[in-house]
Amino acid sequence: MIGFAIGLSFDAPTIDAAGTPILFIIATFIIPWKHLLPANSFIDFFTNVQKLFPTYYLYDDLDHLSVSHLGLLFVTAIITLLPWLSFIYRKLIKSSRR
Repeated sequence: MIGFAIGLSFDAPTIDAAGTPILFIIATFIIPWKHLLPANSFIDFFTNVQKLFPTYYLYDDLDHLSVSHLGLLFVTAIITLLPWLSFIYRKLIKSSRR
């Protein structure tokens, strides 16, 4: 959804130029940093930010081979997708009026 929204918003050369940096930024939210680095205030803060995204719970469940966070995974996925879906809807309505 995020990629589709970006594709609707920008032209192809801009997407080509910005694709890799955007991918790197999004990739920082996939694996919880608390598993890789020693705990400190920044790591704790960033882990709390990562908890807003579904990949945190997906990785945690896969890491422990459980589905204990399945509810949080779906809730955060819906919360993450809603703004992007509304943005795509507005973009498509705006473009269909032209």
